[in-house]
Amino acid sequence: MTFQDHMRRMGARALEAFPEALRPQIYVISFRIWRNDSFDDRHPYLAIGYNTEDELRRVPAEQRDPDPDEARWNYAWWPLDEIVGVIGHDPADPTGAALHTAEVKELGLWYEDDADDDADDDDDEVSVRNELLELHFDEACIDLARHLHSSGRIAEILGRPVPIVLFDMYRAGYEETLTEAANPPEVVADYLAWCRES
Repeated sequence: MTFQDHMRRMGARALEAFPEALRPQIYVISFRIWRNDSFDDRHPYLAIGYNTEDELRRVPAEQRDPDPDEARWNYAWWPLDEIVGVIGHDPADPTGAALHTAEVKELGLWYEDDADDDADDDDDEVSVRNELLELHFDEACIDLARHLHSSGRIAEILGRPVPIVLFDMYRAGYEETLTEAANPPEVVADYLAWCRES
């Protein structure tokens, strides 16, 4: 099994874990990219969650001014503990961690920690590898989102297309680019319009 196969299988399972009673209210699926070891791009994981119309209404009105869509589309207002699936370097997914590690090693992106902290050349190489590791995981998450749309799984489970918003709190501002790449244009139009106006 490839890491991509694993992500697709686990992503479908995450959607199936959305509580049936909440499915009519889910208006966004969240893909939160994080790392198991702080800033270490060798150990990323994807946490899949959602937000609902009821949860949105819980945000006090005064906190929604002057932009009423801020609470709808800004992940800072979402209940990020509503996670239904974790894929990658997390204790909940040892298979994903092993597959991801094997894949990035095969691609030549992996590196071991260097005991010599004074080696500037090594630091530059690590920086480049971290950027490539970040890009690799971003692409895997984008592929998963596209697959969940194109396979019809989102519409099948939720009864309609719903946007998937990808974000990484260490890279604030990059969520628009990731989300646009991950969704059909018509599904993500409202989110992108908010991004461009705010």
